[in-house]
Amino acid sequence: MSSVASSCYPLSPEWVFNQLSLNLQSLLPECPLTVAFSGGVDSTVLLHLLTLLRDQGAVSKVQAVHVHHGLSKHADQWAEHCQSVCDQWQVPLTIVRVSLENEGYGLEQAAREARYQVFVNAVKGGGCLLQGHHRDDQAETVLLRLFRGTGVDGIQGIPEQRPLGDGVLFRPLLVVPRSSIDAWAHSHNLEFIEDDSNRDERFSRNFLRQRLIPMVEDRWPGASGRLVEFAREVGQMNQSVQQETRIQLQSCIDYRPQWLLDRQPLINSKALQELDTRSRKLVIREWLKMQGIQPPSRDTLKRIFREVVDARVDAEPQIKISDCLLLSRYQGMLVVLEAKTRLLSFAPMLWDWQKDSELRLGERSLVCYQGSAENFRAICLPEKPLLLKRRCHIPGDEKIAIAGRKGRKTLKKWLQDYKVPPWLREYLPFIYEGEQMVAAPGLWVCEGYCSRTGDGFSLHWQSCIQSCIQN
Repeated sequence: MSSVASSCYPLSPEWVFNQLSLNLQSLLPECPLTVAFSGGVDSTVLLHLLTLLRDQGAVSKVQAVHVHHGLSKHADQWAEHCQSVCDQWQVPLTIVRVSLENEGYGLEQAAREARYQVFVNAVKGGGCLLQGHHRDDQAETVLLRLFRGTGVDGIQGIPEQRPLGDGVLFRPLLVVPRSSIDAWAHSHNLEFIEDDSNRDERFSRNFLRQRLIPMVEDRWPGASGRLVEFAREVGQMNQSVQQETRIQLQSCIDYRPQWLLDRQPLINSKALQELDTRSRKLVIREWLKMQGIQPPSRDTLKRIFREVVDARVDAEPQIKISDCLLLSRYQGMLVVLEAKTRLLSFAPMLWDWQKDSELRLGERSLVCYQGSAENFRAICLPEKPLLLKRRCHIPGDEKIAIAGRKGRKTLKKWLQDYKVPPWLREYLPFIYEGEQMVAAPGLWVCEGYCSRTGDGFSLHWQSCIQSCIQN
C-alpha cells in the first residue's frame, strides 16, 4: 500500500477482511460475496480488495452484479468495461438491464428502487451483497436527509449492515474517506469509470458533493468526518427509542385478512391513536421500515396523519408515499398498496384443476392441493374443469348460500361480511360448476360442496412468491 493511502486511512485487504469477519462472523469464509459493481472508483477498489482476499484463500467466492440503467449514452460502454474488468480478475459478473418509471418522485429514487430489486435477486438463497459506500457518501446522506426533513432514524444515515432479501447487505468501506479510496486506485493503477452525470447538479446529491460540502470543508476542515461521528452517536442514542417503538408497534399490528394479503402487516388505527403524538409518528415510520419502505419525510408523515389516520370514520382515504406505493385505510386498518395493481382482470375461463393444480393470474396464483388448510373447510370438487368468474361476471341479485353460515345473500353482502378490501374485490376468482358457485378461494365454501370426510381439496388465491415457497 502506498504511503499516500497510509497517511489517509489504513486501507488494505487485511483491514477489509477484519471488517468482514467482525460483521459477517460465522458466515465466512464460505459466504458468497457479491459486489454491486458500477465500475466507478469505489466499487472497483472494493472488488479489487476482495479479489486479493480470494487469491489469498481468505474468502471462497467473489462475484459481481452490474445494473444497466440505460440513463446515459455511455451505459453500454460501462457494462462492457465492467465485463472486461471482471474477466481480467476472473470474477463472475451478472449484468441486469432495468427500465425506470419516473412518476414525479425523481430519477434518483426510481433508479435506487430498481437497483435494490436487482440486489435482492442477487442474494436469493443467501449470501452477502457488498457496496462501496464510504465516509463522504455518509456525510452527503446525512445532510440530504436533514434538508428533506427526516426523522431521528434518518440522521443515522446509511446503515453499515442490514438484511436484504434472503441475505445481508454490508458496506465495509463506510468509515473510509474518499481520499483513501482514490489513493488505493491510483497506487494500483486501477481503471474505473468516471460517470459524467456525477457532475450534474440537477441531482441533489451531486449538488452537495460538488458545491456545498467543499464550501463547508473549506470553512470548517474535517466537518464531514465530525458529521458522520455525530450521526453514529445519534444512532446509538436512538437504539433504546427504537426498542420501545418496536414494542409499541407490535401492540398496533394486525394481519387480517391474512388469506388475502399474505400476512402483510396492517396497523390498527384505533390502537395507534391511543399512543401519544410522538410515539404514533415513530410507530408509523418503523412499520414502513419493516416492510422495506424508506421512512417518510416530516411533511409526508404529517399528510399520513392528516389525510389518512385522522380522516372521518366512514372515509376510505389514501395518499401516495412513493412512485409505486399508496398508504390507505380500510375498516380501521392502515395498509400499504401498490399504486398500479398487477392483478389480472380475466374474462370467464375454464380451469382444468386436475391437470394444472396452479393457475397464474397476474401477480397471484390460484392453487389447488389435497387436504384442508388451517381454519378452512375441505372442498369436494367436481371431477371436471371448473369455471372461473370475477365479481363483474356475477349478477348482482344472485343469492349465495355459504356452508356454516345462515341465510342466502348477494355476493356484495358476503364480501362485506368477510371484510374483503374494495381494491381486491374486482380481481377475486370465484369458482363455479355451471351456474352454481362452488367456493371463493381462501374465503368460503358454498353449501353442498363441503367434503364430509375432510379429505377433499383446498383452494387458495395467493402471491406467486408464496406459491413458489410452498412448492
